[in-house]
Amino acid sequence: MKRITALSIACAALLAAGAQAAFAAGPQQVVFWAALGGNNGKLLEAAVSEYNASQKEVFVKYEFQGDYTATEQKFAAAIAAGAVPDLVMLEISRIPGFAYRKAIKPLDDLAKKYKLPKEDIPAALLGESTIDGKLYSLPQSRSMPVFYYNKDMLRAAGLPDKAPETWAELRKAAIAMTNKAEGRYGFGLQIGNPFWYFSNAVEGNGGTISVRKNGVDTPTFNDPAGVAGLKFWYDLVNADGGGRIYPGQGLATWEALQADFISGKVGMMFITTGWMGNIVKNSKFDVGVGMLPVGPGGLRKAPTGGNGIVIPAKAKAKNQDAAFKFLMWLSDTPQTSKWAMQTGYMPLRLSALGDPQMTKYFETNPAFKVAVEQMRWVSAFPGIKMNPKTEPALNVLWERIFVANEDVKKVCDEVAAQIAGFMKE
Repeated sequence: MKRITALSIACAALLAAGAQAAFAAGPQQVVFWAALGGNNGKLLEAAVSEYNASQKEVFVKYEFQGDYTATEQKFAAAIAAGAVPDLVMLEISRIPGFAYRKAIKPLDDLAKKYKLPKEDIPAALLGESTIDGKLYSLPQSRSMPVFYYNKDMLRAAGLPDKAPETWAELRKAAIAMTNKAEGRYGFGLQIGNPFWYFSNAVEGNGGTISVRKNGVDTPTFNDPAGVAGLKFWYDLVNADGGGRIYPGQGLATWEALQADFISGKVGMMFITTGWMGNIVKNSKFDVGVGMLPVGPGGLRKAPTGGNGIVIPAKAKAKNQDAAFKFLMWLSDTPQTSKWAMQTGYMPLRLSALGDPQMTKYFETNPAFKVAVEQMRWVSAFPGIKMNPKTEPALNVLWERIFVANEDVKKVCDEVAAQIAGFMKE
């Protein structure tokens, strides 16, 4: 019996050693905390599975953590507990705060080691991923507004059925297309959750939303260029009568604008690329899609939203290379082209314009090509939005101007001072 027991123990030891050796030779496992739910979450999880099946060096364990807020909160708790994942998806305005606290890893050494093609990433997206001169994230799901217009309404107004190239052309078209007696307006202007409209108004006129001074993000939208840009849109609605405002809170206001465009009550609007399929499918008229028009300063500026992916500073050192390899793959042209076609998000590489699968997709979806080409004019996310109090304050600014009809300069100065205070907290 003793011989059998000894033999059994010896065999077990050999088996354990073999298993340990096999495990050591297997792929390096990294944990990825994601924040996309619904169909987009399923598509992202499928992309992770595709990556895992495509090679044997790295295995990515996909873990959905809830929406952006929930994921951010769990990440903060994980940092405090000293047990972090290897990759985390964060809403882009939240990344600088973690970088300033040294809670996420600068990626420059890894980018150099694995030859990240920075020249192929839109400059604004790369710029907002770079904080105080260091690269801290790579973009993943990024959306932006494009210009939608009702070709039938433009023709009926005696105008060519093309997107206005400039703000001046948009103003002329909006006035011509408006018939208040019939409940039709040339342009729909988002007042609830209006950051994209606000950003375009300020930056399209040559202004800036904020700049970083002495290590602090400082609001600058109350400078003359920004105030004049906001005044243009206020006058379009109030002095010219060519626009209709959509006040309120949350996604419902965007949905109301979209519904009025589809029903023919509004002839032009800015809205996300992600709703393009629904708009084209459900509109009973010819839908045109163009880039956001050029402002008086000759600038075309397209704001963005979405997320980036970071590597926590406390992630296991042995996992950091593996995590970055996956990031490189996920943001590469074939993957980002596929993601864009599946979801309506922006492809993250300029080379996507020449990617064979995208070229083929453009043939049947020419409107989407506009969004891809507009990537060249995307603007970086302003630093003041890293503070969660900023966006609600800007929402109130927009309402004070358009709903309460307060003086634009006065409101901008007061809200800028308020946000400056937030940034010093």
